[in-house]
Amino acid sequence: MLLFVAPTYVTPARPAVLRHRHAAPLARELAFVASAEVSSPPFALGSKGVDAFFAEESALRVLMSQADSSERLDGGESKDQQRWEVYTGIPFPGMVAKSATTMNVQIDTVMPQLRISSSESRTECEGGPGWARAFLTRISEIASTTSTNRVEVRDAPGGKIFVSTVDLKISLNLPPLLPVPIGAFERAGSESIQKLLDKDMPPTLSKFREAYLAWAA
Repeated sequence: MLLFVAPTYVTPARPAVLRHRHAAPLARELAFVASAEVSSPPFALGSKGVDAFFAEESALRVLMSQADSSERLDGGESKDQQRWEVYTGIPFPGMVAKSATTMNVQIDTVMPQLRISSSESRTECEGGPGWARAFLTRISEIASTTSTNRVEVRDAPGGKIFVSTVDLKISLNLPPLLPVPIGAFERAGSESIQKLLDKDMPPTLSKFREAYLAWAA
């Protein structure tokens, strides 16, 4: 209806006040970040090179073993470019819920090194009340996780070592009027996921080393 109000009835200041009063408040981003670099124990190269091992599905499954399950999505057309999906359970009473995240894998057989980066994710739910399914399936609208894991081979006293470098960020888009102390939450959340990285990465990389030695024997 304001389109039909004659200009003489509107003072210059009033539209500015109305625009300011009705401006949509912006959502706030809450970000948890963590990173770590972990080395495996030294090892001697086996009869088969590390470059070929990096492209093996068994090697990638070890690196994704913190998830509940993993599945390769591409048809195996290329060993240098692969696409995987990992599934992780979400604890919720009375229903089965899991997060599915697509992982892009790039393999450089010259370096050699491989890089795993997360892509889009979604939440799948079975059973339980409708409101709970609706809530969990909409998590991706307010939350996103980005991660990269670069694994390479380096020289070290006693032979070679695998080195894994991980960067992780979890972002939440909070309603603008929600009274949340952003700084305190970000520090606490970042410390929490940093502890998870520090706990989970060393045993995973050790298993990766053992898998290579068994494969190359």
